[in-house]
Amino acid sequence: MSGTEQASRPPAEHEAWRRSRWEEIAGPNGKAKVVANGRVAGREPRTVAGVPGRWSVTEAGALTVTATAGDGLRVNGEVVDGTVEVPSGSSLELPEGRAGFAGGADGFYGLVVMDPLALERSGLSGVDAYPYDPAWVFEGRYRAAPEGRRVEVGRLTSPRSTEAILAPVDLVVTIDGTEHVLTVLEDMPGQRLVVFTDETSGDGTPEIGRWLVLPPLDPGSAVTVDFNRATLSHHHLSPTVFTCPLAPAGNHLPMRVEAGERALTRGSDA
Repeated sequence: MSGTEQASRPPAEHEAWRRSRWEEIAGPNGKAKVVANGRVAGREPRTVAGVPGRWSVTEAGALTVTATAGDGLRVNGEVVDGTVEVPSGSSLELPEGRAGFAGGADGFYGLVVMDPLALERSGLSGVDAYPYDPAWVFEGRYRAAPEGRRVEVGRLTSPRSTEAILAPVDLVVTIDGTEHVLTVLEDMPGQRLVVFTDETSGDGTPEIGRWLVLPPLDPGSAVTVDFNRATLSHHHLSPTVFTCPLAPAGNHLPMRVEAGERALTRGSDA
């Protein structure tokens, strides 16, 4: 069967993944609705853009917020007027109909705020992708990295910045007889992320590269590497909110990876 004929009939599993991917973007808690996020660590009180109050972590590692009733912040339905503890998983209610949640552990927390009307205002209607092609599915493996390894990676802040991000393993995958070794980042606990560029970057796909989200398996484990599931970074949904990492040095594939997501589509693009 030719690649073109096979590509015209993606498997049901891939179609299900595409639906779940759109749910991740546009569903009730979709990332396209995120209008603010931030990280909180350390005992020094700090503000998070778009979120009322001053946030900090206690000596015991608990997240707290200090606000007045006039700030219009509710945690788990209760108005905040003073300093309160915010358990991981707490729901947040904010002015103008915005809502969010707080999560984390061990003294490191994240806040996410969503606006239910953000998707409608953006006009986002879908994600354009290359046709499914089974030739872009490989079996790779995780290779151990030095314990605690961190790599210096660019981040899409304004202006651009760099950060040493945990990189617990490498992904080894053979494409057309050539072995490629890609650095795997763990920018969020439990999430394995390969940020890569290829010869389509800036010529068919975003110049900043794309993502492969992989499972958190042990070194030596086999892992399916499906470039049909290469995604756009969250940065495209809201550049000021999602300051995503760029591809580490060496994470360039010297070929056109014509698989996976290409661009967001807006209502006017239809």
